[in-house]
Amino acid sequence: MAIEVRSLQNVTVTELTDVFNDSFSDYIIPLHLTEQNMSFKLYSELIDLALSVGVYDEQRLVGFMLTGVRNEGAERYYYNAGTGVIPTYRGQGLVALMYEYALPIWKKEEKRINLFLEVIKGNDKAIKAYKTQGYEISRDLLCFKGDIQKVQQTSDDWKIKVVEEINWEVVVAFWDIQPSWQNSVAVLNKAKEDVRYQVAMNQGEIVGYIAYHKNSGKVFQIAVAKKHRNKKIGRLLFNEVAKTVNKPILVTNVDCNGVEIISFLKRIGLELFITQHEMILKFE
Repeated sequence: MAIEVRSLQNVTVTELTDVFNDSFSDYIIPLHLTEQNMSFKLYSELIDLALSVGVYDEQRLVGFMLTGVRNEGAERYYYNAGTGVIPTYRGQGLVALMYEYALPIWKKEEKRINLFLEVIKGNDKAIKAYKTQGYEISRDLLCFKGDIQKVQQTSDDWKIKVVEEINWEVVVAFWDIQPSWQNSVAVLNKAKEDVRYQVAMNQGEIVGYIAYHKNSGKVFQIAVAKKHRNKKIGRLLFNEVAKTVNKPILVTNVDCNGVEIISFLKRIGLELFITQHEMILKFE
């Protein structure tokens, strides 16, 4: 066995999809991506394959660490968009080898470095491994799915309409919580070909919005202006998405501190199905 750690710069989508599915086939919640799913993940999550890492045995890819990258002022953010090792190669310290390879490269940046990842609560082995690398749990992220309870519009005070893009300077004021990497503004802007927006209007003013994947039923963001809450606007926005995609709704990575949005998601019929820890490692 000749193990080599190197960049994933030249990996093919087919090769990456195969090793991803093999690595997560026995996960707490088994994952399976198509090549189309993988391509969407790569560009929408800002993954830089040149800064992502693979473990090879001869020319066979047996482990990987996908790295998303974005810059904000003096800060550089890296996102671990998936780390996996195929079952027959586990227990050999390959994840540690990938970090040994990657960290010196990442630390060359003159910016302050922030590393993010998510790991399923209860995956104690992985959590312990990440803590060994220096990660700390920053918050819990809740994931919901199901068929929503539909509601009829009872007021003409607002209208729901499709828009091509969102004025983020306006709607960020509606937020109670910060979105995770996968639901961030940077990701939505990058994946704009696959993201759709609907807004609730009141007297020419946006009072709520929802951002979702055009086909899958995944909702990335929803928010309603504080003074317009409890008027069924959020329910109506979800209604429109459900009618558009005609599939069960999925809402992932909701900050556990968002008590109001969590209560709302449960009231409209969605069920909590998994909790993840968001973990952060910082370098000054």
